[in-house]
This record gives sequence, structure tokens and C-alpha cells, in this order.
Amino acid sequence: MGLIVALLSAVFASSKDTVSKKLAGSVDGTVSAFASFFFALPFYLVVLAVLYLLGVETFAVKDGFFFFIVLRALSDTCAEWLKMHALGEGDLSLITSFLALYPIILLFVSPLITSDPVSPMVVYSTALTVLGTLILLVKRPSNSPRLPVRGIFLALGAAIFFSINTSLDRMAAQTGSPVLSGFLMTTLAGIFLFPPMLRSRNWRGQIQSNTALFGLRGFFELAFMVSKLYALTVLSAPYVVAIQRISVLFSIISGRVLLNEGDFWRRLLAGCCIVSGVALILIWG
Repeated sequence: MGLIVALLSAVFASSKDTVSKKLAGSVDGTVSAFASFFFALPFYLVVLAVLYLLGVETFAVKDGFFFFIVLRALSDTCAEWLKMHALGEGDLSLITSFLALYPIILLFVSPLITSDPVSPMVVYSTALTVLGTLILLVKRPSNSPRLPVRGIFLALGAAIFFSINTSLDRMAAQTGSPVLSGFLMTTLAGIFLFPPMLRSRNWRGQIQSNTALFGLRGFFELAFMVSKLYALTVLSAPYVVAIQRISVLFSIISGRVLLNEGDFWRRLLAGCCIVSGVALILIWG
């Protein structure tokens, strides 16, 4: 069941990133990052209410829960801010491929935070997923668009914070329910981003004119976070993240089909390397 939910989280992650890229042309990165949290909250409240009425959600937490929630919200605030600004600089398929570097960082971060063991096969498979990203850096045809250097550095910064908050996700999910954890993390991250968002020009107009897309992305944010946190309750953080890298392939295809992005075959080759690493983990990890 953990495997199925982790795969579902990859689908929701790709869907969320596709909507974010569509918004990037008309919405400031800080406003988009705030909205990604704010518009998910109504969905969280509905799900929490339903689960409580069904007797599934008891709101019981263990020691350390709120400490991990605060740390995770801080790291996610930084990660989402960097990612939204990165998406404003480059194509969806390119930026998400560089975000895919964070599993290699997680191999070092996760044992320190969660004490989860990391098998040699997970290391080899993660290295293969990273190779897919490096393919994007080899010499490109002269007619290819220039690499968005600023966007790449922003994506790499986001990758570092995503590796940290994934480990903190596992700790939070083991001390409280996935839905409650996701709701509190999302609320705090939105609070942290609210003051800088107020400094963005015409932030009210940007939110009002894109309410429908923000709402759709809010649903994907809820679905992604809950499925990811559930998977982390039964699987180690590097394992879950490696499975989620299949979202890169989804983003490359959706970037071509929905957003008409170029350099498709190179990016598809990179995505296939990433998915191959996932397959190795599923078979021998």
C-alpha cells in the first residue's frame, strides 16, 4: 500500500508543478508560493472534519510533534519560495529535472535526522536518477535555448530544502496523523510567507485573477502532501523520494503537451534515466 500511495504522490506532484508553471507567467513567485499553501487549507479543513466525524482523526500527537511541524514549515517555506521563482525562470521539465537532484542530498540528510538505514541499492539507484539530471548539462545543439542559470541555482537551492523537509516529514508523520501534520505544516508555511507576499506588487489582483487555478493547485497540494506523509509512515524517506522521481517524467511530457516546451528528446532521455533508478529500487531496493 505504501508503494501505491508513493506513486500517487508522484502524480499529484507533477500535476501541482504543471499548474504552478502555468501560473508563473502572470504571478510573482512569492505570491504563488503563499497561494500554494493558503488555497490548500479549505481542502484540509473539509478532510479533517470528515475524518473526525468518521472517528478516524483523533488529533492525538506524540512528544516532539510540534517541534517537527515548525522546523518542517520553515524548510518548506524556503523550498517553495525558491521553486516558484525557479519556475518563473525556466521550463517546467528543465527546472523539475534539477529539483530531482535532492534525492542524492537526502541520502546524507535522512540518516542524520531519521536514523533510517540506506541500502547500497538505494544509493546506486539514486545515483542513476541524478545521472538523468546531469544529461541536461552536456553540450547542447546550437539552436537549443540557453540554460536559465539563475533558475537552475534557485532549483538547486530548493532541492537542498526539499531534502531536509522530507526527512522532517517522516518524523512529523510518525508523531501525528498525516492529514493533521499536513494541515499544520501548510498553515504555518502560509503564515511565514504572508509578510513577504504583502511586499509584492498588486498581490491582491494576482490572487483574484487566478483564483480558479490556485484552487485547483490547492487540491493537488493536499493530495500530494497527504499521500506523501502516509507513504512516509511505512517507508523510509529515501525510498519514498526515489519513487516520487517518476513525477519528473510526467512533468517532461506535460511540459511538451500542455506548455509546448522544446528540447523534448533530451529531457525525455533524462527522465527515463530517473525512472530507471526508480525501477531498480522497486525491484531490488
